[in-house]
Amino acid sequence: MKIHLCLLLSLCLLSAQGMAQAVAQRDSVPSTKEEKNRNVLLNASSANEPRRISIGLPATFTSDIFEDGVPVSHLYWPDLPYYSWQQSVSMEGQSLLSLSEGALQFGVCNYIVSSRTRLTADKTTVKAKYTANLFGRQVVDANIAGPIARGWGYSVSSFQNFDPGSNHLDASDLQNRMQIYKGALSKRWDDNRGEVSALYQYARYTKMSDNAAPFYYNGEDGSVDTFEGFNMGRDQYLPNYSTFHYADINTGREVDENIKPLNTITNHQLTFGLNYRFKNGMQLTAHSKLKKGEVSGVGFSAAGLFAVTAADGYSYADGTPYSGYVQNRYLLHPVGFERSFANTVELTGKDERHSWRLGRNEWYNRSGVKMYTGIYSHEAKENPKALLNGGRQVTAPNQGGEFYDAHENKLALFASDDWTVTQRWWLSLGLRLEWDAQRIKNAAAFDVDGNVIEEANKRYEGFSLDKTRRMQFNNNWFNPSFTLNTRYTLRQGFGMMGEYVHVRQHVDLQDYAGVYLPCENPVDVNMARAGLFWNNSWVQLVSQVSFISQSNYKNREQFTNPQKPSETLTLPILYDVATWGWTTDAVLTPFKGFSFHGLLTLQNPLFKNFSFQPIFSTGVGEKYDFSDKNVTAMSKLILEMDPSFQWNRWRWWLSFRYQSKQYINRTNTLYFKGRWETFGGIDYKMNDHISFSLSLVNILNQKGVSGSIKAADLATDVSAYQHHYLMSGSFIRPFTAEFSTSIDF
Repeated sequence: MKIHLCLLLSLCLLSAQGMAQAVAQRDSVPSTKEEKNRNVLLNASSANEPRRISIGLPATFTSDIFEDGVPVSHLYWPDLPYYSWQQSVSMEGQSLLSLSEGALQFGVCNYIVSSRTRLTADKTTVKAKYTANLFGRQVVDANIAGPIARGWGYSVSSFQNFDPGSNHLDASDLQNRMQIYKGALSKRWDDNRGEVSALYQYARYTKMSDNAAPFYYNGEDGSVDTFEGFNMGRDQYLPNYSTFHYADINTGREVDENIKPLNTITNHQLTFGLNYRFKNGMQLTAHSKLKKGEVSGVGFSAAGLFAVTAADGYSYADGTPYSGYVQNRYLLHPVGFERSFANTVELTGKDERHSWRLGRNEWYNRSGVKMYTGIYSHEAKENPKALLNGGRQVTAPNQGGEFYDAHENKLALFASDDWTVTQRWWLSLGLRLEWDAQRIKNAAAFDVDGNVIEEANKRYEGFSLDKTRRMQFNNNWFNPSFTLNTRYTLRQGFGMMGEYVHVRQHVDLQDYAGVYLPCENPVDVNMARAGLFWNNSWVQLVSQVSFISQSNYKNREQFTNPQKPSETLTLPILYDVATWGWTTDAVLTPFKGFSFHGLLTLQNPLFKNFSFQPIFSTGVGEKYDFSDKNVTAMSKLILEMDPSFQWNRWRWWLSFRYQSKQYINRTNTLYFKGRWETFGGIDYKMNDHISFSLSLVNILNQKGVSGSIKAADLATDVSAYQHHYLMSGSFIRPFTAEFSTSIDF
């Protein structure tokens, strides 16, 4: 089968090349390989991760990141990409891959951050950057690179992040501590047309952070009010869990341990690269990466806020009964690993009409996760104290425990051709054919319809893996992707454009971690957009109508019994999403030094094929149908405005993003009102070697509150949530000023 696919793709490319002939000069066509002007590293929620850009579908768990031609992580879970990647001076370049490129290179319909490591330099050079902010965060980032002899070169880098956070925690002095060390050797030959390299990287990441807060929610207008003077983003809302109590999922035995070593991730990576430009203009690139990752994380997500009396069994550590508001926390303590071997090879070439590419991926992954869970309780106040529930620090230990141990091998062939058909018509076609082989062990108890398949694997309080029966699953999936981009120039600088992306995916390894088996139906993403472009000396404008859909979203979620609010039921749910939208993207440069980027998106994301009928202890509930309801946590209007002005050695810039209201329950009866995310800065280049910058985050100091009210998902009467309903959720970073100094010698 592999031989047939190679022959088919080669014949397609040869046929396209055979049509090459001379062509008159045409209008310049913007690259469809990268997405410009999106400021992906301006993240209002985190200083250490790229932001997720809306494409009209519910947000993914984290951004996909490529480094040196291969993915940083084989899968986003358990070894998330930002555990071993940070933007730094060690990078030679960075871009945001377009949706079409994401489909061809990674088999996903999403924007992908892609970076290249600086391997050497023609002469010894030093790059360094020091950054500090008002809350004590410090980043020391340095790289030295240069020649050795006879074409050999080197590069050595260190990235150090010390971040105590804006709401300093007693449980940890630093909420984020990142260490990345890189060392590279390279060899150039044949008049610099060829280069080989070897790069070793070690990353150590420790994280103990919390961005939960209590507040009053007003369902009448989607606003929030402060709860008892609590200052979101500045006040601590997590007890001192530096030593905490949990149940070992391997044995069920309850233990006390120091939280810091349980919250540390290490990654070793060895990457080999080859880049050779042939005399006929063709170029061959190849990258191979070996990765060994060890993951251990501890997180306490907000899980419910309610009032209790002394008779309800809550007490302080000394046994004193407690009455008042209680905040529950859901422990997530994953322990996992990744052993991966990623390979990418590309051959590219071009002539007067064609720019073609032929590539191959083979990504092997060996990974697994054991997830410890439990419920913790504490006071709902600033600097809260931990509470015992019935004399216990943790309740429901490992009742949501997860496990999988798996192998996966992805083999893909991809090809693309950018073809100047005529002087006015430009066409790009791409194809990816992926074979995905999975071998998975898990401890599921129910099939996708909720039927018992293994009694011993049912979750219970004190659940442990030593009493389960492991189940084996072997999957072989075929995942094709296809892309089409076209532009037709009607007159100089003005014309029509269109794009279509189709991606097929199947279940990820982590989908098998829970108590329910996942639905194995294919996940199909279809994105189509068409519109007009206009380019001249001072404006670049694109306006498009778009449609995007995805089938078979899979989640495990909790639902509250409307007849018995104290009862919650965890159910696997399955649904589709479809979004119509209209986007206008413009870059204006009306006079020297000034630039303005604006992006307006209007969209209507809707649930499709989303119905279910839960069975509670009170009996079979009514059938719920959320089809054609607006998707929760997604805005219908998104506005981005990025003005900047450069004069002499100075540059002033601003970035404003507005998101309209977002529904927080699936009946669309409750919502958070719209909010702004605001950034700005001043850059000063003192000379060719030294520069300074001041950056501001959340200039308007908005709270950016988000969350959900699970109890309201099935409720028909939401009057209880209309005024001063006490709940907890997450927030964005508070107003932050950050100072940086960069040197380049």
